[in-house]
Amino acid sequence: MQRSLQILLLVAGQRIWPNRLVSLSSRSMIISSGQVAEQASCSIYVLDPARDLGMPACNYADSAIWPHALKKTGLLGGSEPLQHWEYQQAVHFWLEQVIIDNNAQTDRLASADLIYVNMHCYEIWRAGKWWQVFKEGVKDGVDPELYRQQTMNALRSWPQWRQSNGSRFVVAPYNPALPRSTLDALRPCSSSPFVIASEHTLFCEQKLEAHAQQGLLLPYVTDTHQEGFDPLAATRDTLLFYRGGCAPPPPSPNSGRFASGKLLRRALVDAAQTSNATDVDVRCGCDICPGALPHSQVLARMRASRYCLVLAGDKASSRRGTEAALSGCVPVFVGPPWHTVALADDIDHAASSVFITVRRVTWVVANASQGRPESHPKVLADWYLDTELPPGAMLHVDTLDEVVDALRALPPKVLAAKQAALAREAYKQYWLPAPGEAKSRLGEIVVKKLCDHAQALKDRGIIPPHPTPLWRKLLAE
Repeated sequence: MQRSLQILLLVAGQRIWPNRLVSLSSRSMIISSGQVAEQASCSIYVLDPARDLGMPACNYADSAIWPHALKKTGLLGGSEPLQHWEYQQAVHFWLEQVIIDNNAQTDRLASADLIYVNMHCYEIWRAGKWWQVFKEGVKDGVDPELYRQQTMNALRSWPQWRQSNGSRFVVAPYNPALPRSTLDALRPCSSSPFVIASEHTLFCEQKLEAHAQQGLLLPYVTDTHQEGFDPLAATRDTLLFYRGGCAPPPPSPNSGRFASGKLLRRALVDAAQTSNATDVDVRCGCDICPGALPHSQVLARMRASRYCLVLAGDKASSRRGTEAALSGCVPVFVGPPWHTVALADDIDHAASSVFITVRRVTWVVANASQGRPESHPKVLADWYLDTELPPGAMLHVDTLDEVVDALRALPPKVLAAKQAALAREAYKQYWLPAPGEAKSRLGEIVVKKLCDHAQALKDRGIIPPHPTPLWRKLLAE
């Protein structure tokens, strides 16, 4: 007799995936009508530090945890309250959702192939606390970073960690602004956990050829979801668009305090504006600064543009590339230093984006005493490109003054080909299902990568064989 259980995904009483009804039966998981999700090839236990270790829990309705859902704080340039799962670094939350969605979750810790340590609570708490301390002057002595470190200290004593040197654990030190002590606790370089990161600077070994052995570089969460686009059909009168925080204009004495990415942004914006072209909409403007363009308008202008700049900033990663792709605007990466390229082995960025390298680099501070590590010339090598491009895919210019002309010179057929590739590839950066689809394409990629990692550990004898559950034996018959 077949049993089915319908589960409506709810968070804090709110439906987060509209019209997504999950049916769990003895044979399969059905996600929306007529679509069946096969059993994943690995089993993943989602570890909740509060439930499994007795650590503090989060009440997301509490303004001390997440104030942005209750009022218009303007976080990330939004003009509406922001739910915690919409936060750009809420990757911990979405990792759990895609593990569930792809039928990889198990509630049996003892027989799980992998253990995913879900730190969403403490990442959200950290973001809420940052706002309260630095924007509202509220201090309560609570330190969510300490809870993350205590969680990892406890897990390193588990037999699963000791037996595998941490390789059966999936951790996500995703926020590039993590304190060094927290980063070292989450992915100790003396161990080998599988790392989910926003940029390669968070890996222990920072070499392109070593990325796949350490983990995954995943895209940010888009806080304003783009529900479908057609980059070929849309009217796109703007050649090039950009909005983002920059270093102050020269000759400001404070420029050296800014990262090389911010210095590059300023130099490129200034160079683009000298053209006085009416189809170039390139300006500096941080999301939370006074007078900033509302984020909804930023996205609207992306949807009206053919090319969108994707530039490093304070750190190598941001949501710019994802938002440009989901807006149907061809991402334009300019470096060095380079902005992160997410999932480079699974997304055809060479076909769907433009890459421009500039020979004459002026956006570094050679005197270390006058700058910071992120603006020292060393950053040009440290923030390397996360993909090997095929011959001819990289455009070369001498100076930033040539970037706009280089884009304008691209033939219409090149733009059309990149827009067509973007239509194929963009939703691989989207944590929700594409319109008309049952599951997130990004989620399917992530779970497959995790299961490939689990299989590699099984092949090496690191994951011991588990007894086959009776229900799986019956399914195999």
